[in-house]
Amino acid sequence: TLGELMSAYAAADLAFVGGSLVSDVGGHNLIEPAALAVATLTGPHGDNAPDIARALQAAGALVIVSDAERLVMAVRRLATNVEERAQRGERSRAFVEENRGTLERLLARLELIMVELRPQSSTASR
Repeated sequence: TLGELMSAYAAADLAFVGGSLVSDVGGHNLIEPAALAVATLTGPHGDNAPDIARALQAAGALVIVSDAERLVMAVRRLATNVEERAQRGERSRAFVEENRGTLERLLARLELIMVELRPQSSTASR
């Protein structure tokens, strides 16, 4: 269930977010390890949240591997490269911070649009 891995991520230096090496799952939550500044790896099938995966990758936070062999290579690299691991973790945390409150901002904008679209009441006297 949602949030169960948070304590494991909090103790981790790096994490592989599963359900992403096979096409029928769609990947799991990338935000949880990112929020804790954990260097994160995932597979190519992040269909449940493709925009988040692309944005984290573009920010230099997420490593997307194509298969199990590349996963092993990437884990070895990150496990031995403390600087890269720390940089990716910090970029992950920064991404989450920059995007915190996105839903609230979107809802506020939608509310303004709804007000603009609402029919004006008649002010004519009876």
